[in-house]
Amino acid sequence: MIAADIGGQLGTTYEVANYPGFEMITGPDLVARFEAQAEQYGIDKLVGEQVVGLRENRDRKVVLTASGRELYGQALILATGAQKRKLGIPGENELAGRGVVYCSTCDGPLFKGDDIAIVGGGNSGLEAALEMAGVARRVYLIAEGELSGDRILIDKVEADSRIEVLTHHRPGEIRGGERVDALKVQNRETGEQRLLEVDGVFIEIGLTPNAGFAYDLLGANARGELEADPRGNTVAEGVFAAGDVTDNPSKQVVIAAASGANAALGLSSISSAGLDRRGRGSGFSAVPSQFDLACTSLSMRQAFHSSSCIKPRTARSRFIAS
Repeated sequence: MIAADIGGQLGTTYEVANYPGFEMITGPDLVARFEAQAEQYGIDKLVGEQVVGLRENRDRKVVLTASGRELYGQALILATGAQKRKLGIPGENELAGRGVVYCSTCDGPLFKGDDIAIVGGGNSGLEAALEMAGVARRVYLIAEGELSGDRILIDKVEADSRIEVLTHHRPGEIRGGERVDALKVQNRETGEQRLLEVDGVFIEIGLTPNAGFAYDLLGANARGELEADPRGNTVAEGVFAAGDVTDNPSKQVVIAAASGANAALGLSSISSAGLDRRGRGSGFSAVPSQFDLACTSLSMRQAFHSSSCIKPRTARSRFIAS
């Protein structure tokens, strides 16, 4: 398993309220549980390495890292996740997880009865505003231009008295001490500034998949996501993809975990078949990742635990570094 860090988006999520088996758990605690469970299977880990390239060399896949290493494997699962696009304004990083959130579905219930601001005028922002209107006391929806999502969503937002829409407003600063207490915005047309007293700032301006290293081999859709079928198969045989890096529209921890399990089962099915139709070996060798731990660790657990899948001694990573 190759990873730049452990945890990805989940590692920076303050609280998770929608993962089965836990009424409430912090993101770092859930990551630690995933990692501890994965450790039981003797997985070889290479943490601190950034994957920068992926290519094929006859019967093997070659993973290239920023440090210059080349790692070889017969099959791969890409579970590199995605990054939320950030505003890049003062207070955003400092208050992340303490009122600054990037997922209304995940974190919305924590703001019941609060005043919140949602930044984003596309479908993600509109859907978040409608969702949070039933949870929060007051919702401010901020867009730098006109609302740009589907007309049906715009109509619903504009008709909801609990949502105040501020078009042509640019977020300038998120303020707070222990937690968020205000968002400063500026009217782009008049220059007038306004301080919104809010308990949370939801940033819904899209995702950036961690997939650039694989584009030469696998390509991508218009959003930069890797295209994979329900079993995780990509356009390259023996290369699987799972979680938020894929074109699955639902970006949730539990869905990423299930996606990882599907990819592991798909991989194990070709592994148990021995050689594929071109006579190439298809054993489990490496999982390059930046890193969606929820997906990757559960996919490994599934692969190792099922009697129809690869056994640990067969599945352990075999890296050849140069």
